[in-house]
Amino acid sequence: MGWVDAMTKLLSSFSVAIENLPHIAVAYSDAVAARVLGEVWKRLAAIFGTEMWNVCQRSWGVSLDFCGDDVSNSLRADAVEFALVTASRRPVTIGSHLILPCLGVSFDAMVRLETSVALNASQYRLDMCAAALAYGALCAGNIHFAEQPITRCGGQAEPLYNECLARLIGDEGSVILTGTYLGALERLGVVRGFDREVVCEVLRQLHIRPDAVLGCNISGMSVVRDIWWTSILDELTRFPDVAERLVIEITETAPLPDVADALVFIAALRRTGVRVALDDFGVGNSSLSFAREARVDIIKIDRSFVRGRETGDGGQHRLRHLIGLVRDFTAAVVVEGIENDADLKVATDAGADWFQGYYFQRPELPEHASDRAVYAETGRLY
Repeated sequence: MGWVDAMTKLLSSFSVAIENLPHIAVAYSDAVAARVLGEVWKRLAAIFGTEMWNVCQRSWGVSLDFCGDDVSNSLRADAVEFALVTASRRPVTIGSHLILPCLGVSFDAMVRLETSVALNASQYRLDMCAAALAYGALCAGNIHFAEQPITRCGGQAEPLYNECLARLIGDEGSVILTGTYLGALERLGVVRGFDREVVCEVLRQLHIRPDAVLGCNISGMSVVRDIWWTSILDELTRFPDVAERLVIEITETAPLPDVADALVFIAALRRTGVRVALDDFGVGNSSLSFAREARVDIIKIDRSFVRGRETGDGGQHRLRHLIGLVRDFTAAVVVEGIENDADLKVATDAGADWFQGYYFQRPELPEHASDRAVYAETGRLY
């Protein structure tokens, strides 16, 4: 069964694989991995624990089979998505360790995970600590957004949109810096659940702020058309007025798991009315050919092209050349990192339409935000 079919059909048999189970075994121990496996089984059994479902623990995860008489009682994709989110959102506690399981759905009866894993165990455990800290803040509802506009020269016209920059608040009220956890989430393969939470929160903002046009980042690793995005795509389809005010920015800090699948996912987003942007373009993992084939709505050119004028490496010439290349297949070109008059002149001379940076506005909480007091207490917005 393909993913597109799975989104619309009832699911009566599927497998939930703990994709990072071999990595956990190497970084911690086989015993710890076994306990993570047992906890995931318990969580899924609690969710599906009725006489209509067989929930069986396997060496790689959990298999689920519908055993009721009426197939209409089997599950739709959004129910499976809810189970995945519920089972993986909270870290598994084993002694002093907090471990996040990376869950994926398969429609194969047997799942084969990697048998030979090479990794730096110390780095993996450090990454897991950072990722657990980020997910802990999510579970506590301690996610807030500082917003920064993408604007035209002079800032007189309405912004193209406001980018929402996630700010997590720790237990002691301090801001958890993005650099502390984002790379760890990508290296561990658990960034998709985090990105899903970010998009859900931005959608909530769009529902309660009918005049807002907002954008948010998701990792390239999250650009996969799978069951994790079922409810979000459904919501965007049901509320086109919300979809047309959302911009999804795809960051290039990690490679796309599958280019063909990424194109399907982007097309699915755009069909709902969402605009798609490629962030930090020119220095990351996306190629010019991918950008052309994806037909994204917005390309955001990395700040290094503006900074290049200062280092004498031909950044200004490269910026002009890149803008000329992408203008043929995207509706808007944004240059990031505008901090002063000289930056703005370089970007304007190169032919950019839109700009983002401290020169226009630092990221800040919107005036209506009820959580402004949190940031006032910490003194940290950026």
